[in-house]
Amino acid sequence: MTTNETLAVMEKTRTKAAATAALDTFFFETETHCLIRERVFSVLEARETRLARGLYEQKGAALIGPAGSGKSTMMARVIREYEEAAVATGGREFGHRIVSAIVPGKASVKDTCCAVLREIGYPTKGNRTEDYLIDCLRRQLQHHHIAAIHLDEIQDAGRYATEEAMSAFAKRFRNLMQVGPWPVSLILTGTSEGREFINHDPTLTRRLRPVEILAMTPEADGPTLRNAMTKLLAGTGLTDEGLFCLAEFMPLMMHAAAYRFGLAVEITIEALSEALEMGDVRVTLDHFAEAYYVRTNSDDELNPFLSEHWRGIDTSRAMDRFYQDTNAAKKPRKRK
Repeated sequence: MTTNETLAVMEKTRTKAAATAALDTFFFETETHCLIRERVFSVLEARETRLARGLYEQKGAALIGPAGSGKSTMMARVIREYEEAAVATGGREFGHRIVSAIVPGKASVKDTCCAVLREIGYPTKGNRTEDYLIDCLRRQLQHHHIAAIHLDEIQDAGRYATEEAMSAFAKRFRNLMQVGPWPVSLILTGTSEGREFINHDPTLTRRLRPVEILAMTPEADGPTLRNAMTKLLAGTGLTDEGLFCLAEFMPLMMHAAAYRFGLAVEITIEALSEALEMGDVRVTLDHFAEAYYVRTNSDDELNPFLSEHWRGIDTSRAMDRFYQDTNAAKKPRKRK
């Protein structure tokens, strides 16, 4: 039987989820976003021009960065921006639609073809050969006037494969960029391991225009991150009473997020949600500490928002334990 306590927990959770979802809709334009947008727009507009002149060989783009750097959100935004801009300027003779698919864990050519075909709206049935699926994909790309294929998690194309399998995968998909009558551009996103796949095939390397998301630094990225956090704060009606402007806060925030912009935004959203849930009017380090704890379940001594020695904490780890004085009673979450 559902108890009043259970219903109260559910209502509290729903309220917090609604607040978090509202903040999740924010998008922050960064230098990397502008750079990859230029790359994607450039290769797609070049494709249109080249096909009009009967030239089949096309270029592609790649966005590589660690998990939590915001690359998937960034690429989704760029794809939407291109498609909307193409429609607003009269469309494109050779198509403007970009179809996105996630590279399956086993990263076979067959499974990846099936994943792309499903996203196009053409699911395959039965056990088909690789040649059949590639030919089917080519026909559907032309039939639906698709300009580019976006493959996400491209690092999985090489992680579990042999050298031969990786080469075969790269060759199959780069050939889609050059074989007529309907070559498409290839757009890749993945973690840092994706560089291995891209560099494995010299021809693919030559045809791609890559952008790598580097670790944040206070000097280069501090103003951008502060601006993003301030916009999120404004969306909640809370105040930070100057917290975000403190000299030490941005380096601390970046370290807590393992120097990844997307993760820093997520931690900020969770901290603001904690403050709203508790009925506070301002967000403090304690809210960030709680958000970090919920995200990692690490001991307080290894919470950068609580420890004076935060620079020595490995914030890429979850469920980290501080083994000294393990029998001591847990202290309340307050900055040391």
